[in-house]
Amino acid sequence: MCLILKNRLANTTFERYFVEDNETHKEVKDIYYQLINDENIVNKIFKMFGIESENAHIINGHVPIHHTEGESPIKCNGKVIIIDGGFSQPYHKVTGIAGYTLIYNSYGLMLTAHEPFKSVDDTIRNGIDMQTNRVASEVSQKRILVGDTDNGKEIRENIKDLKELIQAYRNGAIRQNQRP
Repeated sequence: MCLILKNRLANTTFERYFVEDNETHKEVKDIYYQLINDENIVNKIFKMFGIESENAHIINGHVPIHHTEGESPIKCNGKVIIIDGGFSQPYHKVTGIAGYTLIYNSYGLMLTAHEPFKSVDDTIRNGIDMQTNRVASEVSQKRILVGDTDNGKEIRENIKDLKELIQAYRNGAIRQNQRP
């Protein structure tokens, strides 16, 4: 179970590109950014949403992680994961990397960090692409299949209904319309 939250008072990408005054580059963060580091608060958020799973996560995007200062995108014992923190080039000076990507599939989740893209010329000349490093991974003890999802439950109910319909036709409880 994941909560996906986005909360910012400012987005300064425009200012970083086009305005030289560094004062306009500052992003004011509200109390959320202090509280998201408090595991007790995170547990209360889960409780408020009725989430009781040990594998629950809050996924927070568009928040620069100050990688060069030792900040981690994993917070509150893995309950909070920050992604997409710094892909835009102006943020590379702040973050030290080119952001994070969360990869989630039936086996679990993996968080990767991206090295900054140098240039097209460098990529062609050296034959290298963007480099990524695994930051964290969480492997599910049991693969999560379609049948384990809400859609899977609905599909199983539809199959049950269709089987009952077939049985009703076979027993003669429902007669098929005959066309002349």
